[in-house]
Amino acid sequence: MDKRLIHRSLLIACLLATPPTTLADCEPTPGMPLGTHYKKGAEYTIDIGTDLIIKGRVLAMPNCTPIAHARIEHWQADVQGYYVDKLRAYLLSGKDGGFSFKTEWPGTRTPHIHFMVTAEGYKNLVTQWIGSKQVSQTTLDLVLQLQPKETGK
Repeated sequence: MDKRLIHRSLLIACLLATPPTTLADCEPTPGMPLGTHYKKGAEYTIDIGTDLIIKGRVLAMPNCTPIAHARIEHWQADVQGYYVDKLRAYLLSGKDGGFSFKTEWPGTRTPHIHFMVTAEGYKNLVTQWIGSKQVSQTTLDLVLQLQPKETGK
């Protein structure tokens, strides 16, 4: 089996997992490369489309506690498969670490949405949600778990 396919399958399982119920379930979200389509200067916008609802929580390692005010930057291709500025934005997590926004289904060969999550005291997380062209969902539930920055080094 292709290593990229295995990695993507594991990433999808991690991002779509329900929030951990025990400390043993609390694992950091796997990182991914930033990619070639990242562009600085995303604007604060909640909804950038209407067809797909993305909701989730940003949690802190090692105890899976909510992170308030984490910056969740996201970018993706439009339904035709082109990266466009209207689909680049960021929002902030609430007091419970929760966030929600509307977008459109990405029209790339393998549907995916990029995320960069930053929060004071935590390592930056760059990751992706990766879907399937055969499965067009209307809601995604994500759990993004950040690792603390190492201090004193």
